[in-house]
Amino acid sequence: MVEFATVDSAARFSIIARPNSVKGRSGLVVTLSVLLPVCTLAGGGFLALGAWPVTLYMLLAVAAVMAAFLHVERHAQDFERLTLDGDRLILDWHSPGEDRHLEFNSHWVQIDLQPLAAAHGNCLALRSHGRAVPFGRLLSDDERVALGLELRRRLAQIRH
Repeated sequence: MVEFATVDSAARFSIIARPNSVKGRSGLVVTLSVLLPVCTLAGGGFLALGAWPVTLYMLLAVAAVMAAFLHVERHAQDFERLTLDGDRLILDWHSPGEDRHLEFNSHWVQIDLQPLAAAHGNCLALRSHGRAVPFGRLLSDDERVALGLELRRRLAQIRH
């Protein structure tokens, strides 16, 4: 999910990227309230027929669903924020165990949009003074391209 907060000026721009999230604990409760009885009945039936590996597989599938929900819930508050404020380009990241804040001079920073060689997609990075900082891991490929083009346009306006 991407939120844009812009002001009419070319020098003021902000974007916040957040992961798409499930409904939280209520979604887990609803999913498990449907999944557990179905898997219990089906697993019991297969166990009665002597096909105990199927029951074990169902138990592992329920555990995998629970682990996936808990992982998504843990990262529901993650975000990446990019703010262009006059002569400053500010990056903020938040994830469990990591909060980062970086600032660049908007007159010196370069927007680098490179296709990834090993996988499909692209990488958006901000370069300045020999340092490259990737941005947009929570964005889709199309959103990274659109953001890279928009940032280049806004930075060009600030520099002139």
